Amino acid sequence: MSLFSNRGQTLLGVSIPLIGLLTVLLTASCSKSGTLNETVYVVPEKLRLKNSTAQAARPIGEMKSGDKVTITQRSKSEDGTPWVNVKGPDGQEGWAETRYFVKEEIVTESRKIADQIKDIPTQAIGKSKATLKLRLTPDRTNDDNVATLLPSGAMMEIVARERKQRPASLDQKAENAEGAVPDAKSGDSKPDVKYDEWFQVRLRDYAVLPAGWIYGGSVELDIPGEIVYFVSSGRRIVGWQKLGTVHGDDSRSGDHFLVIERKVFDADDRVDFDRIAVLAYDPVTRNYSTPFREDVLGHFPITLKMDGQKGAFQLAATDKKTGQKQQLEYSVELLSGGKVKAQRLTPQNSGKK
Repeated sequence: MSLFSNRGQTLLGVSIPLIGLLTVLLTASCSKSGTLNETVYVVPEKLRLKNSTAQAARPIGEMKSGDKVTITQRSKSEDGTPWVNVKGPDGQEGWAETRYFVKEEIVTESRKIADQIKDIPTQAIGKSKATLKLRLTPDRTNDDNVATLLPSGAMMEIVARERKQRPASLDQKAENAEGAVPDAKSGDSKPDVKYDEWFQVRLRDYAVLPAGWIYGGSVELDIPGEIVYFVSSGRRIVGWQKLGTVHGDDSRSGDHFLVIERKVFDADDRVDFDRIAVLAYDPVTRNYSTPFREDVLGHFPITLKMDGQKGAFQLAATDKKTGQKQQLEYSVELLSGGKVKAQRLTPQNSGKK
């Protein structure tokens, strides 16, 4: 009897503190999960919520892009993928992967960028070559400025370009993390100094995160098929804007374009482009001619305004001799028969558009 009693006391002596410890840990864990109150936004167009993080979890609800929700718990699935439990504005609740949400402060910053560039005309259309990071600043030293990951093929409107020296801390692995192999361009003043090309963009299909910065090496320009082969020799098209549309007698139509070009080799790295040209569509031959072309060390953006058949565009350019920036203005007139007239305006004729 005493032996049993002593053994019972020993068992109780161990089990009581153990149970108490487990209770404390469980309470602390629940308390920690319960105190989460992080406001985030849903990024995908549609997002299914599940009843758990398990692979065989069943759908229990759906949210849409832009929904403002609250994170109540965090966890990981069996393969280590981060998940969160969220509660929606209408009370719906469930689990989804963390990557489908973005913090409220990041949304605020992205929308602030969008507001700053809302009046800047689109200079080019691009699409992502692979999964890449949308950032709030043109810097990839670390990922503190990453807003979200964009899928391959995501479309974007390019409004500005910036060229920045690549941080020395970035190794090959960090370069490739943006989703593409950096392009090797000549023209760097020092062979041991590398530069990154950045695009400031508006996102067509992301109302939650409407704007930000994209590493240029991960973007492919979606040049209109009708003009892609009319680039000047030794140059590439880096931007374009539609001037107008002309209709032929056979009911076929074509567009006139203002095309922005840059040298493939030995380009001046101070500027965004070094030639502007007008491509005029002939409705009879269904081909393009170049009635106007001018070499100019220019900077984005080019602002084009058309009023019917007449218009003008302005740009900032670097003077080849002095290196000083100057504002240039050009007139454009769409004539009959698919012809286009364009010329640079001097201070004397700037009123004759």
